[in-house]
Amino acid sequence: MREFQLAASLRDEGRIPAALERLELALSLDPGNAEAHLLLGFMRYEAAVRAHAGSERRRLLESSAEHLKKGVEILVDRDRAGAVLAEGRNLYGVVLIELGRYEEAEDVLRRSAHDEMNTSPHLAWGNLGLAQMMLGQLDEAVETLTQAVRLQPRFCVGYERLGRAEFERGRLEAAEDALVRATTADESCATNPLFQGAYRLRGEVRGRLGRPDEALSDFTRCVELGAHTEDGRACQGFLDSVN
Repeated sequence: MREFQLAASLRDEGRIPAALERLELALSLDPGNAEAHLLLGFMRYEAAVRAHAGSERRRLLESSAEHLKKGVEILVDRDRAGAVLAEGRNLYGVVLIELGRYEEAEDVLRRSAHDEMNTSPHLAWGNLGLAQMMLGQLDEAVETLTQAVRLQPRFCVGYERLGRAEFERGRLEAAEDALVRATTADESCATNPLFQGAYRLRGEVRGRLGRPDEALSDFTRCVELGAHTEDGRACQGFLDSVN
């Protein structure tokens, strides 16, 4: 446990190589250290997010999934219910989604979402909704994502996903309502580049609803959040098409 605690401290200090070395040592001393597996899985996921090469990203995600699965299994085998198990399942579900293993992700995330010990259940509900969307289960996804934002009314990501699910169902008014909340539910979301896609989709929705001025406003805001991203270029394309 000492090596794990030291690894966690090193990670918090940004000393990633040293933290990884300590985690490997912790697991060599105690292969049944669930927390060490979960932390190593999380760090592999962080590295995958930063990776540029697709093959390296895939390798890191596979390693992340392996350690997260092991950590969760150890906790279950030892009957250690609690927030750590719920959070571990949620992160494991996220990684499974990234790997395209949506059915597995749905099962894992459902367990996390329904876990009474989960201190942030809206995150698991939001990720469960994403897995259902990827499986084409749009009606179920809308119900799930509605629960996510009900639990946390400031959950901008949940509203954005809800808007996308409603858009895929062809319910444009409902999609617009959710996408408005995606950029207004919390004041930090309005200027966060992570929600550039919400402005893009809302612009498309408003265009289809016959409100071009509002659509152009959304596309302009989208470009302001990043002109060189995929969303930014698409939004600029919409703007160029009317000029």
